[in-house]
Amino acid sequence: MKQQICNKKSVFGSISSSLILLAGLALAGNALANNAMNSHGYGTKNKAMGGAGIAFPRDAAAVINNPATAMAVAGKMQAGLSVYHPRQNYFSTESENNGENGTFTIGPNDITGDRKYLLQPYFAQSVPINDISAVAVSLYTRAGMNTLYKGGTATFDPDLDGPEPVGTFPGTFGDGNASYKMYQTLLDMTYARQVSEKISLGLTAVLAAQKFRADGIQSLAPLTRTWALHDGAVEVKNLSGNKNDWTFGAGVKVGFHAQFTKTMSFGLMYQSKIFMGKHDNYADLLPSYGSFDIPANLKVGFTWQPLDVLAFSLDMERIFNSGVDALDNSLDDLLECPTAGYGGTDLSKCLGGQNGGGLGWDSTNVYKIGGSWSVTPKWMLLAGFSITDQPISVDQSLNNMLTPFLAEAHYTLGLTYTLDSGADINFSAAYSEEESQGYPNAFDPSQIVKIESDQFDFEISYSYRFR
Repeated sequence: MKQQICNKKSVFGSISSSLILLAGLALAGNALANNAMNSHGYGTKNKAMGGAGIAFPRDAAAVINNPATAMAVAGKMQAGLSVYHPRQNYFSTESENNGENGTFTIGPNDITGDRKYLLQPYFAQSVPINDISAVAVSLYTRAGMNTLYKGGTATFDPDLDGPEPVGTFPGTFGDGNASYKMYQTLLDMTYARQVSEKISLGLTAVLAAQKFRADGIQSLAPLTRTWALHDGAVEVKNLSGNKNDWTFGAGVKVGFHAQFTKTMSFGLMYQSKIFMGKHDNYADLLPSYGSFDIPANLKVGFTWQPLDVLAFSLDMERIFNSGVDALDNSLDDLLECPTAGYGGTDLSKCLGGQNGGGLGWDSTNVYKIGGSWSVTPKWMLLAGFSITDQPISVDQSLNNMLTPFLAEAHYTLGLTYTLDSGADINFSAAYSEEESQGYPNAFDPSQIVKIESDQFDFEISYSYRFR
């Protein structure tokens, strides 16, 4: 009995100290976006293998990918920091209309986004309860957007058919510098249990904090439900420039891990949609009066380890963007708004409406392959590749000017050095080559709007076995 009490104290003590660290990391965390709203992997080794390895737990961060692996990594802690460098650009051609005839002309502009280096810390720790169960806690940034376009012009009639004439205004959308930012920080609390010699199950409670901000888009006010409902007589206050708006939400993960043979293992993880609160400060922009949930996703993977020093993993991930209105609703929906100029009559399709226009993203499949080779007892080499369906179709280029996350392929490399103490220092690098697409501006079909993006990610982490 005394031993059991001591074990419980040890578990709760370890978790409590970890939560203190987590709280500090949460304040510092920025975000990244690789496979649309998702990172291509979690944990440095996982990233180095292209995000593959849900069936092959290496360190404490494995619980983020699959909660069932908490037993396999019980007694491990990991802390890491990634540096993410996204690059976004857009180009708009000359227009025959130039704001006349009810059109909204962007530029012509050739704008390079503000290219920042974003820091993303994370932490994970798994603590054994007994020989068949463990608990784990982890904090990480799952998704994000960080686009800023400085300069440019837009030409349009600011009050539609009102007394003001067509004018040219500074900024991509005629409202100064345009930006779209979102940061999501998630806290996972996991319980895992080994139900047989070969099979483990895991359950995670996911708590999420989300920060959203949009600037430089007040010119889109005539496309909002508030404007259309009141014929422009009521000020549109919750569209742009309302600083950071925080919401909180929750969801769950379930995981399965099976070590079929000494050389073959299988993993499965499902994360539910994470239901977030409303962004009231942006109720005139986001669908359903400020709604922006985090989409569900499903992962499945196999690992083959023919030698103790050599392993290969193959994973597939399904990201259910279509289950989130802010991601799924399209530009076509927005064109049904009565003030869009296409003869629409549906107020719910206006910005901020129940079925308001969104980014028009498709659900996607991501395919990942990776391998690791322990060259010596101290050095391990890792490499991987992942490819995803393009979430943004060509005809949705306009409404994704501030969210041009076009990455499809990721090329990854990594290196691990094991210290004499048994701790690991891990490095990973990932590059996604430039993708671009263009389409006629729906609000000025005489011009083409082209969006471009690429990205680079570097990560370093420290892994330690405390038991």
